[in-house]
Amino acid sequence: MAASKPLSVIRVAAIGSLAGLLNGLIGIGGGIVIVPGLIRHRNASPEVAVGSSLAAVVVLSSVAFLVHVYLTGLGLDLPGLALVIASGAVGAQFGGWILARLSIRWMLMLFSAFVLLLAARLLAQGLGFTLAQPTWSGAPATWAYPVVGLASGILSGVFGVGGGALVLLGFAVFFGMPIHQGLPLALAVNVTNALSGCVRHGFAGRVLWSEVGRMVPAALVGILMGCIVAVWLPPDELRVVFSGFFLFMAIRIGRQALRS
Repeated sequence: MAASKPLSVIRVAAIGSLAGLLNGLIGIGGGIVIVPGLIRHRNASPEVAVGSSLAAVVVLSSVAFLVHVYLTGLGLDLPGLALVIASGAVGAQFGGWILARLSIRWMLMLFSAFVLLLAARLLAQGLGFTLAQPTWSGAPATWAYPVVGLASGILSGVFGVGGGALVLLGFAVFFGMPIHQGLPLALAVNVTNALSGCVRHGFAGRVLWSEVGRMVPAALVGILMGCIVAVWLPPDELRVVFSGFFLFMAIRIGRQALRS
């Protein structure tokens, strides 16, 4: 059967390295690459692809988190990080409740519109087009931790995304957090969100552990490259790269919603 054939060396290296690069460069867990790769080239079911992706995200985002903490520091104090994660978990449950009451088309259109607006604003900030840009003071206001965490958790529950990059997007747009400083935060949220799903899928036998293990070596190279580029790029240029990725995804998802 096609499903029993492992990924070729070239494909597993390509998927792993690109997923690692996204982790290191902009804090994206890599599911956007791993899930379609396993479905298309491994003939895996969507459930198995998602379960395997979550397992890979736990490993890759953990490694990228440690590298970024070593290079740039944590970015937020530990109590603030814990508050973001806890409020995000609560928001994810509420997001799941909302999801049951939305059609797929409306869900995709709302997600596309929301991300498009935030990414466009961040891109304008990076290019210096906005008149009043938020100034990063070293830490957001105390109330921002639960608010941003809750909002990202709701979006995570509604749209099935990791949530870490959405946390960073919120802090960057509204509080001026430098992208490189917020990457450890995004990666930490990726790990905690993915871990719960990974455990559930793992006990159900929906994780291709062998494929996850084969992706890791190439992913480590991608993570290292992404981290180096993220630290090397000036803050405004990194904002442009980060927002450009979200603009691309928002437009792509919006087109998919209109065609559905």
